[in-house]
Amino acid sequence: MRAQSSPIPWSTVFFTLLGLGWCGWTAFPTSVPPACATSGCALFRDAVIGGVSLWWVGGAYFFLTALLALRGKRIASRLLAVSALAVDSVLLFIMFFTAPCFDCLVAAVFIGLVYYSLRGEPDGWFLMPSGPSLLLPVWFGLFLGNSVLAADEMLPRHILGDKNAEVSIFFSPSCPACRAALASIGSAAALYPVAEEPGDIDRIIKFASFLRDGLSAGDAAERSMDPEQSAPEYSLFSRIVLTVQLLRNKSALLRQGVRSVPLIRISGMPGFGSTSLEKRNGRSEEERRPPAAAAAGRDGTAAPPAPMPAPPPPQEYDGRLQPDFLRDLDNIGKCGGDAAEPCSEASGER
Repeated sequence: MRAQSSPIPWSTVFFTLLGLGWCGWTAFPTSVPPACATSGCALFRDAVIGGVSLWWVGGAYFFLTALLALRGKRIASRLLAVSALAVDSVLLFIMFFTAPCFDCLVAAVFIGLVYYSLRGEPDGWFLMPSGPSLLLPVWFGLFLGNSVLAADEMLPRHILGDKNAEVSIFFSPSCPACRAALASIGSAAALYPVAEEPGDIDRIIKFASFLRDGLSAGDAAERSMDPEQSAPEYSLFSRIVLTVQLLRNKSALLRQGVRSVPLIRISGMPGFGSTSLEKRNGRSEEERRPPAAAAAGRDGTAAPPAPMPAPPPPQEYDGRLQPDFLRDLDNIGKCGGDAAEPCSEASGER
């Protein structure tokens, strides 16, 4: 019995070729490390099925579907499309609970388009009924959820200061504890402002302006609270964009299970690289090197090198061993936290 054939669905061929090109481009990245628009790209880039990369599996699917469509094998190409959409739904489900992958979402678009282009062919086979289908809305719901998560990760947040710093501070300018944190370590941190009180948006605008004028983070925070200091002019559109970015900062704060500010995050041990550590100990690399061997003694043997001085002991901090980088944090507290009245000023307690 001959396989059923039909006119070539050129839309299917077009979408499969686009998908094949995307899989090939992703499987052979042009940069090292490969560019990732979202965190899920790095997570799923090296994922394999049976020892074969997902991108090779996807490329093989698009190539085979295009070949079947060109030969008019309607039933076989639809069977592949249904299987691919079902597998992609499982992958989207996994991504939703781990991390969104932008590259995977682009491939999912082509998988969905191939499915829909074949489903729209006349004389639909039972795998793709002409009426409502459960598989397509399930896939679309998972795709939409992942797209929202990816957009949330890709859209910029409002970050001030050194965006690549090892220390990050979520703060509100109206919070006295936050201003203490900014005065202590704000100049070496990435700053994520959060609008906690009425008028904070204007204070954040003033704070950013003072930073651009060269003020330290602590001084800029204090001056932003001065009602006689006027905020720079902001257009309505710029205020809307800033408001959305501040809401994203606050959502990032809440997703970490934190409801009070300041939140201070440390990546690694700031200031404890080799260069900073030598500066901290007051000795350069040259000074730390052992002196050259002394001239040979009477017996012809070289004198042993001088012993290296012992490093200074770590500073004792509140009963724990802590770097002196954090020496002032006991005076910061947090709004709504356990510190002694950290927010007793007119801004009110959190």
